[in-house]
Amino acid sequence: MFDQPAKMAGRRSADSHMSTIFVVDDDASVRDSLSVLLETLGFQVFTHGSGAQLLADDRRRNVGCLIVDQHMPGMDGLEMLAALHGEGIKAPAILITGRLDPTVSERAASIGVKEVLEKPFSATRLVEVVRSSLGENK
Repeated sequence: MFDQPAKMAGRRSADSHMSTIFVVDDDASVRDSLSVLLETLGFQVFTHGSGAQLLADDRRRNVGCLIVDQHMPGMDGLEMLAALHGEGIKAPAILITGRLDPTVSERAASIGVKEVLEKPFSATRLVEVVRSSLGENK
């Protein structure tokens, strides 16, 4: 999934809300890899296999950042983010995808997605975007 290993010291933001990351991906190995990476760096991580699962989780109101797969059965990542926005939840989001196309990039930009990363992506780059999304310094 990652094209290079991450070599970064972990730390946790003083505000636990700001260090809570939700990972939504239908691929269990992606969820597990991202969870291990981010927890190693001191973040609290919650994972879900679908947008519907996230939308049913009451903890979603305390999200600091979202990492969302675009291509999932049922509801795609951008549809899920639009549903969150409809609830007034506008946390920073990073969209990940194995098939990037201009339409997805345009839709992502129109709803304020922080970054679109194409798989495989650098673990270092993902962590940089997460920290930037949470307002942390490198």
